[in-house]
Amino acid sequence: MGFIAVGWTGGFSSRRFIGRYKSLEELRDVFKLDRLTSAVSRRLYIFEECEVSEDCMWLVSFDIKLVKVRRPGRSSRLYREPSHEYSEIKEMMYSALCGWVDQSTYICFEDESDRVREYLEAVAPGFYRLESYRVRPYDAKAWELVIDAFEETVDELRDEAEQVSASLRSRRPGERTGARARARRLLKRLMTVMEAARKHKSKLGKLGAELESKLEEALEALEETLQEHLWVLRGHT
Repeated sequence: MGFIAVGWTGGFSSRRFIGRYKSLEELRDVFKLDRLTSAVSRRLYIFEECEVSEDCMWLVSFDIKLVKVRRPGRSSRLYREPSHEYSEIKEMMYSALCGWVDQSTYICFEDESDRVREYLEAVAPGFYRLESYRVRPYDAKAWELVIDAFEETVDELRDEAEQVSASLRSRRPGERTGARARARRLLKRLMTVMEAARKHKSKLGKLGAELESKLEEALEALEETLQEHLWVLRGHT
């Protein structure tokens, strides 16, 4: 078993951290190590690979080189640089209660790489790399990263629930109509996330209970708003 390191490299090349330059087949933002170096310990967040255990988590990381152009225009380009795909994956991973580490890396309670792979196979077949690692935080600095990542996920979901509730209460019919489908989707997402939080909260100790409580508040507030404006869900505008 070895170590997995992630984080901002400060502009240094991979050689500073792993003693060599990475190949084109290796993930850009993840460093797999057999031993730790002072450069890695100072700059990066370190996770220790682990066997199957109740306290293990998963790092899921990917690179996207190109994505398919859905409707090629006059330029006849078949592929383009990735853009909104990162946001779509972020929403997908937040719905699985994964924490954002960087644009292409997430910390999850379970291996969520299959859902990312399915998406990338559809939008970027042959132009992506994807790996998942079973890990646990190596030190206090890594634990701080994990805590911040999961807290951000829950806060984003709560903010979205508040925005949807505000839209449902809006006096503008167009805004209420647009919020209807969004509210349905978000309610399902929150229920799924809530289930995951209850299942895995012991891995985060006290923080796990706090995150569960935040999610419960968001879910109850959204459900209450939907009940108040049930006529919106029945198609009235």
